[in-house]
Amino acid sequence: MSSLRLVVLAVASFAAGAALAGPFDGSEPLECLVDNGYDCLPGKPSCGPLQPVTKKEPLFRVDFANKQVRSPYRTQLLKVAHTTTNAEALVLQGADLLFAWSALIHKQTGVIKVAVADREGAYVVFGKCNTVPKPEKKMSERMQE
Repeated sequence: MSSLRLVVLAVASFAAGAALAGPFDGSEPLECLVDNGYDCLPGKPSCGPLQPVTKKEPLFRVDFANKQVRSPYRTQLLKVAHTTTNAEALVLQGADLLFAWSALIHKQTGVIKVAVADREGAYVVFGKCNTVPKPEKKMSERMQE
């Protein structure tokens, strides 16, 4: 009888954990549209609007599988060095020789906040993410499985 209770408890715990995960749990790539961003420089009393490096739509692309983020404000990829999760959010962090960055993605809503600091100053970006479903395998790939 006690083993049955243990099985029921394990199944209930797994279901509760899955319910808390939310749609933005790091299992699928994300595209995050920027709502607004601010460029902050030392010696200036306030931060100004942040301008993308291209004329394309300002999207952050988060690739969890390859541990990288493409920013519309940098030409270099942001490499994910550390990922952690809590009840509410995914936290991604990384660094290079000349800059450090951190991103927080809310698990239920997909709201993202990104901060990047380099030798010149820092920028902060706010946006909203959507999952990007993994492409379906081609028929020939499915046949080989």
